[in-house]
Amino acid sequence: MTRAQESSSFAQKLNEYEWVDLSHTLEEGIPAWPTHARFGRTLYESYELGDAACQYALAMGEHTGTHLDAPLHFIAEGRVHYGMDEVPLNRLAGRAATIEATDLAPRETLSAERIRSWEREWGELEPGDAVLIRFGWDERWATGREGRAFLEDWPGLGREAAEYLVERKVSLVGCDTLAIDASGDETFPAHHTLLGNEVYIAENLANLGSLPPFCMFMAFPLKIRGGSGSPVRALALVPK
Repeated sequence: MTRAQESSSFAQKLNEYEWVDLSHTLEEGIPAWPTHARFGRTLYESYELGDAACQYALAMGEHTGTHLDAPLHFIAEGRVHYGMDEVPLNRLAGRAATIEATDLAPRETLSAERIRSWEREWGELEPGDAVLIRFGWDERWATGREGRAFLEDWPGLGREAAEYLVERKVSLVGCDTLAIDASGDETFPAHHTLLGNEVYIAENLANLGSLPPFCMFMAFPLKIRGGSGSPVRALALVPK
């Protein structure tokens, strides 16, 4: 088979999958961490003003909306103190396991045993997998005052669970909450454990309830030199 034929075959293969958008829409008024920049935009050219094109200037933080965390977001020094421009792209695409945890109470953490129990039912995690944790928190996502519920008392990933995922050599851990650590835990154990071992973090994911136990996942960031994070367009490929 020639390279052209291989490319054509791969393109046709993609038609066998449903493309599930896992990103929230970027718009004014979306939830943000209290100390982070909020999303905004300013019109610079428009047809109404007589311009030949339409375009806006965007203002936002590196952790706006659905985004990835780079290691230097929490790792202050050492070998893994690097930014988003150095994150290998092949670590951000591949098989993903989606773990349901919508029954957790506010501020409760997912345990390592809960993950092992999931593996016994659905299959073992493999090196290079992404692990997506569905807390159901994306149902609270909204603009304006209604979005305040998203910013309060979210559950998270426990320290031992984060250590277990590092042992399993996963490439990425994602969640549909504001942060992978539970609300109120200012020691950020999951952030330090995962990023310190080059397990990247995706936060503010959406539509994880549409995914089966295993699917394909990808999320590519902006190439920001020394960036602590970046907004992404995350998606899953699910067999039709």
